[in-house]
Amino acid sequence: MGLFYIPLDFTTGILFNLLALAALMLLSNQLPWQKLQQPTVFSAWCASVIVLVLVWRMRIPVHPDLYLHLMGVALLALMFDRTLAMWGASVAVFAYTAEYGGSWLNLGANMLLLAVIPCSVSAFILSKSREYLPHHMFVYLFGNGFFGAFAVNASAGLLALLMHGWLLPGKVIPADAFAYMLLLTWGEAFLTGFLVTIFAVYRPQWLFTFDDRIYLKEK
Repeated sequence: MGLFYIPLDFTTGILFNLLALAALMLLSNQLPWQKLQQPTVFSAWCASVIVLVLVWRMRIPVHPDLYLHLMGVALLALMFDRTLAMWGASVAVFAYTAEYGGSWLNLGANMLLLAVIPCSVSAFILSKSREYLPHHMFVYLFGNGFFGAFAVNASAGLLALLMHGWLLPGKVIPADAFAYMLLLTWGEAFLTGFLVTIFAVYRPQWLFTFDDRIYLKEK
């Protein structure tokens, strides 16, 4: 859930913009240019950015400036790893703001909520699962594709709701908004796990986080 239509004060908006820009620039030297040159990979990345914008537009209003919608960022992070997913989601935020009349002052806040933070959480879960869990394909599919996706999207959704309450203290968020957000996230986790399984079998080149040497060695 983004903050595309919440009126931010100028100082807060500029601070979020600087933080988002710093995060993107800090990781820009880690962009996997060689992987993008593989057949169909760049096309898949561009298509994913477009799909993100369309998915965010399919939304349910909580009140006039807050909406519930699918996130899609957990899948993007598993497909293209943290840095490239972060840039892709940021491009989607820019495109959504331009296409659907979002506030440009909120650009940095939305990049943090929908790109930087969820992609970083996904990378953290992936690294810890590789460190502490068996290196097995089903651990990747269920641990990251399902449970990891749920944790990523739920944390981003919860943070968005909390930030909304912090930035607009006069507007009370309905208590059931948190329950509906988690229910929506649970359903998206199933979809993410399903798609990750399909990609692992038929399009492994689209899953940068799936490494045959880790999950299929001697299997």
